[in-house]
Amino acid sequence: MGFFAKLKDRLFPRRQGMITLSFRESFSLINTYASDKIRPQFKAVLMVSVFLAATQLVLGAPLHNALSVVVCVGAAILGLSFFLEGLFLGIMPLGEQCGMRLPAKIGVVGVTVFSVIVGITATLAEPAVAVLQQQGSVIPAWNAPLLYLLLNRGNSWLVAAIAIGVGLSVVLGVYRFMFGWPFKPPVFIIIPIILAVSCIFDENPILRPLVNLAWDAGGAATGAVTVPIILALGLGAAQTGGTNSNNTGLGVVTLASALPVASVLFLAALIGPKVPLPSDTVSFFSAEPQQRAKAVYVAGSSGDLVKMAERAVYSGNLSVEEFTLCFPEQTIGGPQAHDKTSVFAPHSLLYYLKAALFAVLPLALVLIAAIGLVARDRVHNSDIVVLGVLFATIGMFALNLGMTGGITVLSSQAGSSLRYAYTETLHEKKAVTISGVDSHSLITVPGENGPEVYIWVNGLKGPILEKFIPQRLSGNRYTHIPIRDAMSSHFGTIGAYLIILVIVFFLGFLAIFAEPALAVIAVTVEEMTTGIFKRSKLIMIAAAGVGGGMAIGFARVLFSNLLPSGGIHLSWILAPCYGLALLLTIFAPEDFSSIAWDVAGIATGPIAVPIIITTGLGLGHDSLRADGAFGIVATASVVPIIVILVSGIIEKVKSKQALKSL
Repeated sequence: MGFFAKLKDRLFPRRQGMITLSFRESFSLINTYASDKIRPQFKAVLMVSVFLAATQLVLGAPLHNALSVVVCVGAAILGLSFFLEGLFLGIMPLGEQCGMRLPAKIGVVGVTVFSVIVGITATLAEPAVAVLQQQGSVIPAWNAPLLYLLLNRGNSWLVAAIAIGVGLSVVLGVYRFMFGWPFKPPVFIIIPIILAVSCIFDENPILRPLVNLAWDAGGAATGAVTVPIILALGLGAAQTGGTNSNNTGLGVVTLASALPVASVLFLAALIGPKVPLPSDTVSFFSAEPQQRAKAVYVAGSSGDLVKMAERAVYSGNLSVEEFTLCFPEQTIGGPQAHDKTSVFAPHSLLYYLKAALFAVLPLALVLIAAIGLVARDRVHNSDIVVLGVLFATIGMFALNLGMTGGITVLSSQAGSSLRYAYTETLHEKKAVTISGVDSHSLITVPGENGPEVYIWVNGLKGPILEKFIPQRLSGNRYTHIPIRDAMSSHFGTIGAYLIILVIVFFLGFLAIFAEPALAVIAVTVEEMTTGIFKRSKLIMIAAAGVGGGMAIGFARVLFSNLLPSGGIHLSWILAPCYGLALLLTIFAPEDFSSIAWDVAGIATGPIAVPIIITTGLGLGHDSLRADGAFGIVATASVVPIIVILVSGIIEKVKSKQALKSL
């Protein structure tokens, strides 16, 4: 027998008593199976996509690249379906088998090394972490130098810090199940320490933007790849016994979302002294030696700093005179064209395929190697596992494509359209051209800052005077672009902000239904509670929490515009919210506590994070500070803890009353 035949028998062993089906019967079974798996994802992704598109249409914003977006949303639906099925068939069984076999084989030291490797490998593949990295290009370096550094030149440092945090948390989580440690003590130790450090950092203008990024990194680190594997490791280790064999395998995700926050804050403290203070553009590019040295550190080199200054000139943030003052020996080069490549271009598709392979295969190979070489065991149901890994890879490819070209584009456009709720906009589609314009057509009137020039134009209710804009005059032809009033012009700024908060609440509520990691833990919770706590109930509660948390995050950003410089610090919101969560944890049952805190990290994954961040960034630089879009993920993560803990306490009270009535 040849090598490949032996390999086939090894991976796909012949099973006794297999039933032979006709093509029609096989197709019918596969069709039914596929429909059952795709239908829930179709509903979930379609709901949030339709809501995003409807938001734009209601606010009067055009929907760009509609056909491309529709195709990509379809790819996201198929990708999510394949990816989830691949997790259940392949990745989770491998992780659970590792958790059951390895502790007895390799001991504490071996488990420590293996857990760190798995945690780091899984985090490097997280699509939500990649979303954080992609936002670096929109951060002005002079407004938040440290944030710009870690999202651009230092993004590998950021990912390494997140990965190390997750790796250490997986170690602590597996130890918890091996030695029967309770869930609550680590939470009462770790969370207050991180909150205290965040409050201190929030008082430092250099470190303040990193507080938002660090907490968002914690939410992004626990997503579609990380959660299933660490959850499976926890379940496997819990089944080995320990001093508390009633452990459920939950609670590991909590640490996996908390320790990355600590590691990113630690990284910020290390490199913070090397970057300049936030400032205006001219001060950032100043030729003063100490300032220049720190600016070069942020940019990477003197040449990169010059290119950054040139981009600032093209964007209007730096004048030509100011550039010459800062760089007297440099001349401004031509503007660099930005290549907007289609997501369907061959090299884009190749990029998504590589990303999918690097996301799934290294993790699967590490787990298989651990089972075969370390635990000296055979992979259970190896043919199904291989099929699951294949499904997960295909799903990740389609999900990356669909999110980039579909959901992310929709959320960015929807975020931009939110400005229509409180700002006047130009109605370019109704532009009219006035011919025969000369000096007699213009009217000069006194103004606060000197004479102002106006021109008569045809308005909706007859001729009106409009302020004359010279750039719109071409020869004797003048282009008039009507101004569209804000939708909430009758409600004022506060009313407009409240309308936006209602919109983002429902956006967060709908986005959570498509989160793959939440679907994984919801199934686990339903099995763990023998059907008492339905997965639909958990998802509904989490959805309400994410929607509320997202509204709180946007409220912090929007209402900060009404306050002096500095705005509302993130720690001012997180400290009381987590304080309430810790207080509720004291009274909540152990299992509900672990569920609630795990959902905090799971609720913000590869679907919610891009929607939250791109919607925030799409809202516009006129409404956001340099770090404005960051921190919303953090508030969207903490509120689900509170609502699930409250639900757990209510269930506990009901159970006691039911027992008393017997």
